Amino acid sequence: MASDKDYNPAKLTASIISDLNSVFSPHLGQVPIGKALFAENKKLVIVQCGRKFGKTDVLIYCLYRWALLNPQTFSYYITPYKDQIRDILWANGRLPNFLPDNLAKKYIKSINNTDFRIVFNNGSFIKADGSDNYEKLRGYSATGLVCLDELKDIKDEFYAAFEPNLAITDAPLLGVGTPAYDDDNLFTKLGERAAATETGAFFNFPSHMNPYISADYLKRKEEEYRERGEYDVFQVEFLAKRVKIGSKYIFPMLKKSMVRSHDELIDHIRANRKDYDFFTGYDPGSAKCFAVGMFAIHRFDKHIIAIDEIYATKLGQNSVRQIVPVALNKFKEINPNNDDWMDCYDYAAAWFASEIAFEYEDYPHPLIPCQKDLKNKEGKLSLIKDILLNNLITFSDRVEKGYWEMDNYKVDENGKLLKENDHWIDLFRYVLNLANYSTVEGARPIDFTQKYKTGTIARDIYREQQESGYGDIDNFIYGD
Repeated sequence: MASDKDYNPAKLTASIISDLNSVFSPHLGQVPIGKALFAENKKLVIVQCGRKFGKTDVLIYCLYRWALLNPQTFSYYITPYKDQIRDILWANGRLPNFLPDNLAKKYIKSINNTDFRIVFNNGSFIKADGSDNYEKLRGYSATGLVCLDELKDIKDEFYAAFEPNLAITDAPLLGVGTPAYDDDNLFTKLGERAAATETGAFFNFPSHMNPYISADYLKRKEEEYRERGEYDVFQVEFLAKRVKIGSKYIFPMLKKSMVRSHDELIDHIRANRKDYDFFTGYDPGSAKCFAVGMFAIHRFDKHIIAIDEIYATKLGQNSVRQIVPVALNKFKEINPNNDDWMDCYDYAAAWFASEIAFEYEDYPHPLIPCQKDLKNKEGKLSLIKDILLNNLITFSDRVEKGYWEMDNYKVDENGKLLKENDHWIDLFRYVLNLANYSTVEGARPIDFTQKYKTGTIARDIYREQQESGYGDIDNFIYGD
């Protein structure tokens, strides 16, 4: 037996790490996690990752490494529910049999299959438990690493009960999982805290960060989800993005990155006016809401700019006499050439066209009644989804109500569209009908950072970009 004078901490550390790496070697996407914990001494590490990233493997590796390098420490692997432990970690041997027999004999003192506990020769242990047992967890002494798996499914009550245990010894916490779908979630809260503090680290790792996953497999999965109309699910599960998900929300692919400064968009439109057609959609209503939306649609790229809106909901403020003068002023700001505009309205609102003719004999734009296409509403909503998925729309920051309607548009518990808060969405459908809009081959997002010296985008520049190969705008690895 070696004497105390032969004890060499550095040599022991190197030996432990070498033994562990002979069992599991983190891939390049997992390396930053270990660096944050073991090299940078981060106390709160949150990882938002896609499926097949290897989250369970890296959690187990980190727990073993922490327990073996830090004697007399108590570490925990927490799942959302205790019932999950046996199936996910124990029966398959992933946690208790992480080390092969030769290394298990070297480092492990005992394994308790009832208590889900691994005790090491150096006095440390790893215990697996469920967050649903949070009242019992109040009494745990977390002096080592605490790992939270599938963090989006772990409740706030658990963290409130367990977090004081970390404070006693300033123990680190590592939380991982696919993204949460809302802001009122422990995952989201801890992720924002980790990103904002010096002692924290937040990582966002899509599935393709794992080099062992076939790119062809991921591309096939992307196509499968698209065909099912569930690209939002693909974004969450494989791209590790926070988007609204599920059948409840109609436009989960709507993103804040689609909103830009109104002044920036107006400057762009003025510089490239001849490349755009201009449309106004009216959804007249005298009782609840009178909504107006102004749009510019690029003639070549089919990119839509939602430029401005009027959204009057108060009685006495939503008459034609009050709405139209405001709209005319907005038209002049956007594009002073009134003859370039085409306007449409709900064909059922014949009173609106009559009142326009009566009040404004010199109304400057063609005013065209437009079908709501009630029988094909799903088809038009599907077109809007395609527009969003392909980043073919940009919202001015003035279009607050229009963005809000789309962000909250959903179905009821029976899967039927809710007939409320859809005034802007209706007028957008009128405009798409009037413009005979369809997403055609070659449609692409506008690069608003590109500045043009001429008043328009020259057609030869457009053709040159098309011929050079714009690339796949839906590319899941490089694109958004």
